[in-house]
Amino acid sequence: MRAVLADKPEEKILAFRCQWCSYGGADLAGTSHFEYTANERGLRVMCSARMDSDFIYEAYRLGAGAVLYSGCHPQDCHYITGQLIGAKRADRLKRAFERMEMTDGRFRVEWISAAEGDKYARVLNEMQATLDSIPPDVLHDEIERLKPEMEKRLKKFPGVPGVSESMDYSDTLVEAILKAKETE
Repeated sequence: MRAVLADKPEEKILAFRCQWCSYGGADLAGTSHFEYTANERGLRVMCSARMDSDFIYEAYRLGAGAVLYSGCHPQDCHYITGQLIGAKRADRLKRAFERMEMTDGRFRVEWISAAEGDKYARVLNEMQATLDSIPPDVLHDEIERLKPEMEKRLKKFPGVPGVSESMDYSDTLVEAILKAKETE
């Protein structure tokens, strides 16, 4: 997450995709040459139930413009109840973001099968249209306003053994990426 959001994070749509369905939908969108925003950055997760709230909070804390939380349709989940657990978590996140007064559409939940490349592309284009409709200074102000709340909500990251070391290492990589871009 830190690497893909290192440069111009407010322009990025970070897409969390389950291994079995929405990741396949994204792959189908690409191989079918459907047109969709180049600002999407995808992360593969085994199941929507494995998309911990901390991942989403961290993405926004790092300045992501938008986040897509996507997985299987309920009847297609390879882990039987994984999608149901993921859906409950996603609903809690949506309610939390509404209370924080995050712009509607910056967090989106979609259940996308591996055969729905067209839907994947459409969802991303709709999310991009949402980002495009927000004036850059307004989006920047919202991101900055919400960062302390996102940091406060991070529960597991700080206490997990090895995470701080990994984050320090990641910061070193991000600095290297940004320095390389400056010399281009």
